[in-house]
Amino acid sequence: MALALHPHAEAHGKAIVLGEHSVVYGFPALAAAVPGSLTLRAAALADPRAPSTLRFPAWGLELGLDARSEHPVARACLEVLGHCDGPLTGWAIEGDSRLPAGAGLGSSAALTVALARLALGPQAPVEEVVAGSMAGERVFHGEPSGIDSEVAARGGLLRFVRGQAPTPVPLVAPLTLVVVPSRVGRSTAEQVAKVRARVEGYPTLARPLLEVLGRSVDQGIEALAARDLPRLGEIMQIAHELLSALSISSPVLDALCSTALRHGALGAKLTGAGGGGCILALPGPEPGDLVDAFVAEGYEPLLVELLP
Repeated sequence: MALALHPHAEAHGKAIVLGEHSVVYGFPALAAAVPGSLTLRAAALADPRAPSTLRFPAWGLELGLDARSEHPVARACLEVLGHCDGPLTGWAIEGDSRLPAGAGLGSSAALTVALARLALGPQAPVEEVVAGSMAGERVFHGEPSGIDSEVAARGGLLRFVRGQAPTPVPLVAPLTLVVVPSRVGRSTAEQVAKVRARVEGYPTLARPLLEVLGRSVDQGIEALAARDLPRLGEIMQIAHELLSALSISSPVLDALCSTALRHGALGAKLTGAGGGGCILALPGPEPGDLVDAFVAEGYEPLLVELLP
């Protein structure tokens, strides 16, 4: 067991660009990192036998990492530290994040990836970091796909098929995206169950929608390779309409997408489970105008910039 945590670690958030829900049925998904989204710092307590603590003001969390705790965050953190042979006592951990918790932006994976890096160190192989993160993600999500942990650890843009190693998607030019949290909560499990009910109740109608959503991923990657952002925006629009047909969107998400399009976005769609959570917009030449439009309406958009 390691005797000390490293003093600092970071991890990314994630936004699904294309392929949410269809990825559950074996199709690919395209996910983008939200860079530098979460930071953890660790300092030794005076008593090395005292339970470690986690303080996360941005999320309103202040927890003792005690083995008797039933809090899912405490349990997940202890699972990560145990998997990584990190110290289970004697440390004060403090976190900060620009990700809202529970908004579908991979906040739990960012936390568990950063914690794994505190235990394993900044030079640890990314596969070991992801494995440590997954130990905690299972506490939160049962059997997670792994895409959140992969993106949180690797960054960039990834093509992901469940059960396979992710493939980095090279960029030929910088890519700017705008993520807008709706401030409406949602249950991923309920949204996944809603799609499953559609597939089981109307297989000849719902399955083709999922197939098209899956195909949209590689078409979106081709548009990126050709630097054809208007085409990528159109593909995002089609994806949103298909997700709406699967009853995954909501009036608030549709309204946010409409706002984005009115203010120059080339495309906009829900990202993640749907129902609530966030939208993802592909801005035009002036991303700041789009950000300002949402700020004026009282939202807190995140500007995401991915570099080649």
